[in-house]
Amino acid sequence: MRASGKFLILANVKTIPVSDLDQIVTLAERDLRALAGKRIFITGGTGYIGHWLVESILHANRTLGLGAQLTILSRRAQTPLDGVTFVQGDVRDFAFPKDAFDFVIHAATDVIAQNTPLETYDVTAAGTRRVLEFTRICGAGRILMLSSGAVYGDIPPDVSHVPEDFRGGPRVDRVQSAYGIGKVATEWMGNAYGDAYGFVCTTARVFAQVGPHLALDKHFAAGNFIRDALKGGPFTVNGDGTPTRSYMYGVDLAVWLWAILVRGAHARAYNVGSDKSLSIYDLVVETARAAGLSAPVITVRDQPKPGALPAPYVPDIMRAGTELGLQITVPLQDALRRTIDWYKD
Repeated sequence: MRASGKFLILANVKTIPVSDLDQIVTLAERDLRALAGKRIFITGGTGYIGHWLVESILHANRTLGLGAQLTILSRRAQTPLDGVTFVQGDVRDFAFPKDAFDFVIHAATDVIAQNTPLETYDVTAAGTRRVLEFTRICGAGRILMLSSGAVYGDIPPDVSHVPEDFRGGPRVDRVQSAYGIGKVATEWMGNAYGDAYGFVCTTARVFAQVGPHLALDKHFAAGNFIRDALKGGPFTVNGDGTPTRSYMYGVDLAVWLWAILVRGAHARAYNVGSDKSLSIYDLVVETARAAGLSAPVITVRDQPKPGALPAPYVPDIMRAGTELGLQITVPLQDALRRTIDWYKD
């Protein structure tokens, strides 16, 4: 498979730029070399996060000669690739491959699906139970579970950067909490399975992302603003523009996830995201600047409530830095520019 042109996991979807893949291999070489000759089973391999993981490990196969073998669970039939096999099925009831595996990455998610709350919870919880059963049976020594900052629920305004030991959680009186509650359940389930069956289960709580393959037509603010920038504007903020967020580029995402898979501690969760916060309104301004729009037209639909503090959703990433030596290497303006350039091309 070529490192440019069309990426065959999904038809008519471009590959991540080779410069980004080279950067991942350079930054994550130690962890990628630990995967040499290993068999890896991945759910969610055709989603945003899955693309960054699959494309980066295949690039490492080419440039480092790893010889890692991937098996990807997909709801749809896919074209076979060198070093990649596919298992077709739903994460909740897929037929288990007969092969043994060294690592499992559970990246399947229902975060952008148009399902009911009960369906969202079922895909999240029942799907994870199925993957954990497979991890037990296939003999894998490690599983990386992809979770979310949604496990923290509504973060108080005075908590500018939420740490992994924050004791809040999703509200059970809101049916919209299905995804966050599902992720809380799956984190516990993974740790319980690891304790019972002797494999390492480590968790990545992923916050907001930006980069090639990010959906531009879903509920991701960065994706929506990039879509508007590609049209030359105008920009619309669905809210008052005051909530604070942060955005991690796909290069850092992949580097962090490979590190957590290989070196993360059992029953340990790590926030995965940038700690550089900005308001949603400022994100529009930064996106317009990255696109070269000097006088963007920005419409903010709501007015801030008098005296209300901005709602934060920004991770504290000290644990990942202290325990795994991870850091943010791609600043936001560069991340936005790279993403816009990729979609332009």
